[in-house]
Amino acid sequence: MTETTAFPTSIAFPRELGIVVEGLQHARRDWRASQARHAERGIQFPSRLALRRILHELGTALFPLRLGPPELTIGNENAWVEATLESPLSQLGAQIAIELRVARPEIDRVAEGLEVERILGAFTAGLPDIRRALDDDVDAGYANDPAARSVDEVLLSYPSLAAIIHYRLAHRLHRLGAPLVARVIAEIAHAETGIDIHPGAQIGRSFFIDHGTGS
Repeated sequence: MTETTAFPTSIAFPRELGIVVEGLQHARRDWRASQARHAERGIQFPSRLALRRILHELGTALFPLRLGPPELTIGNENAWVEATLESPLSQLGAQIAIELRVARPEIDRVAEGLEVERILGAFTAGLPDIRRALDDDVDAGYANDPAARSVDEVLLSYPSLAAIIHYRLAHRLHRLGAPLVARVIAEIAHAETGIDIHPGAQIGRSFFIDHGTGS
C-alpha cells in the first residue's frame, strides 16, 4: 500500500498555495504508483479542446449557409467549404495519430501515417453521406415536432441536432478505427447538450430527439 502524506485541511490563501501544489504532486505520484504509470508524462491523449474546435468547424462545413459566416452565398460556399475543411481535417488526423500511439505503442511512424491516412481518407469521403443522413434527421424533427416552424429552426435551435451531428461524425470515426477520439467527441456533445449517445450505437436515418433533458 502506498504511504500518503498528511496535509492541512485549511491554508492561508494565497500565501500558502505552495502547500496545495505539493499536495497535488503527492496525489499524482501516489496515483501513478498505484496504476504503474511512472512514465505518464510521456503519454499524450486526444485533446478535448482541440476536438471541440474541430467539430465546430466540421459542423459549419456541413451546413455552411446556416452555421457558417453571414457573408456566405450559394455562389461562394464551395470555395469556403474547401478552405474550411483543410485545417480541421488536418488537426483531426493529428488527434487520430495520438490515439494510435496510445492504443498501439509499438506502431512505427510509417505504419502510423498510413493508418491515419486510411482513417482520415475514409472519414472525409463519407462527409457527403453524413450530410444527407443529417438532412433526413432534420426533416424528421420538423415533421414530428408540431412546435417546429421550419427545418432551419430545427437545425439552428434544437440542441438535439448538435448532439446528432456529433454522433454521426463520431460514429463514422468509431467504425473506421478511432474509438477513443469518437468517445471524446460523444462526451463533448454530452457536456454541451445533456444528450449522451455512444458512438458505437447503430442508429438509422431520420433520427430525432425531441428533449434530451427536461420536459
